[in-house]
Amino acid sequence: MIISKCMDEKHIYTAWRENGERKFKLEAFEPYFFIEDDEFELTEYSASRHIKRPFKYEKGDWVSLKGKSLKKVIVEQANDIYKARKMFGKTYEADVPFGFRYAIDKLDKLPEFKLRKWYWDMEWQQGGEHHDEITTIVMYDNYDEKYFQWAWFPNYEGEEYLFFDNEKEMIESFIRVMVDKDPDMLIAWFGLKFDLPKLLERCCALGINPMLMSPINRIEGVKKAGNGFVFSKGESGFSPIQQPLGGRITLNLDLAFERQWNDSQRGTLPSMSLEYVSQTLFGEGKSKETKFEDPNEFYRRGWLEDTEAYLKYALIDVELLVRIDETNFCSEAIIALQRLLKAPFEACFYASHMGSIYFMRNADWICKTGSKVDKREEYEGAMIYDPLSEGTNGLHLKVAAFDFAGLYPSMMIARNISWETKSEEPTEFGCDIATPRDFSEATRTHILYYKTDKLGLLPRAVLELKELRNEYKRLMRDAREAGDDLEAVKWHNNQMAVKRLMASFYGIVAFQGFGWADVNLAASITASAREAIRLAAFKAKEMKV
Repeated sequence: MIISKCMDEKHIYTAWRENGERKFKLEAFEPYFFIEDDEFELTEYSASRHIKRPFKYEKGDWVSLKGKSLKKVIVEQANDIYKARKMFGKTYEADVPFGFRYAIDKLDKLPEFKLRKWYWDMEWQQGGEHHDEITTIVMYDNYDEKYFQWAWFPNYEGEEYLFFDNEKEMIESFIRVMVDKDPDMLIAWFGLKFDLPKLLERCCALGINPMLMSPINRIEGVKKAGNGFVFSKGESGFSPIQQPLGGRITLNLDLAFERQWNDSQRGTLPSMSLEYVSQTLFGEGKSKETKFEDPNEFYRRGWLEDTEAYLKYALIDVELLVRIDETNFCSEAIIALQRLLKAPFEACFYASHMGSIYFMRNADWICKTGSKVDKREEYEGAMIYDPLSEGTNGLHLKVAAFDFAGLYPSMMIARNISWETKSEEPTEFGCDIATPRDFSEATRTHILYYKTDKLGLLPRAVLELKELRNEYKRLMRDAREAGDDLEAVKWHNNQMAVKRLMASFYGIVAFQGFGWADVNLAASITASAREAIRLAAFKAKEMKV
């Protein structure tokens, strides 16, 4: 589902498909955050040097983690929150992005539908008279199941409808087709860093209205200037998860593939170039037959001097994008996570986004606003096992190995570790955060306790997601046994989405400065994990072969 904020910063655009036809809704939504109930109610705030806007307040049954009563502070536009929150002593959830806030409050589920995906790539001239001008654009439409290629050449006199004699007409044609076919998702390799910024830059330079590419007339970094437009992100590009094209999802396939590769624990790829990844996956890369032996010469001169090879090279790039995604289901895995979270697409990459959305939906309290951390609090991390100090180096035969299933999530459950379950009184869920990182004697000098009367939010979330993941795995097995490969892939993506969400939980409590961060929780989780590993190791040492 597409979830985009609008230019006015007070409406949300959502889009989905029914029987392949795109539907959308535009909904007014008031931006807000929380303050403590007894804080003085200011009447207005400065949105800019010359504009003042009124505050609105709303009472309710909201409370902080410590049980302090809270009230809403409502502002006129989402981008007003940053300045408005500075006018109060202590704020809560004032760092929640506008689209996240809308999704948490308004969306109970996301519709399932087949997204119309465009896989695309561009080439632009390097050096010479036409330096930096886009020469060809290639796109594959998964609804049409067809490749399209636009190109232009000086003084072109042919009749092919996607070939032109100037760059401007080529780009205008590409945009017209985008408006006509109305894709939901644009997928490229490092596209947010290079291709989309280059396209926007050239639109502005050529006097083309780039806003036509956005169904809601919003593109980050593009502004009206005189009779045309200017683009301010040319050198830096967009972040890998940014959604700059209002009303359409943009995906860096390189990021989605890298996350999936790392999840599979196949090691770190030495390069994320499309050439290297395709060689690794398929044993073939972007092979090209050209009269130029030097690749740099090909990029500089191939457009006009070896045109057939140049256009084929650009087409192969997009063919590889399609092949990588359709064989690894990279984009579908993220869409599955989006449906699980019921969140904007950009929330599905970082632990802080995933975890915070899940917890805001399920917590009985309102979380404090995150703040800058000048100095990180240190705590002991994972177990460090040194074979030399333990005297276990050398050749060993008949070796058995075992692994903990979700070690950190299991520790959250075992000790009921959560924000609201901290106990000042000793309980049986005592966690010695001074547990050594080796097999030396434990001193038990620093113990944190957790309540035993009620299951906390963190372990409850883990248990609920474990149950959900097991159900998805069962459905995946059933589909495989029935020979339904597509259904099996769907449930595989769903169970992996659950796994990624659970894996984010430790990251969010350890992310110092974030509203949900808590060093004591993070230290308790890692210490409990060290204790579990030590106990297993001691038991193994007692065993005789």
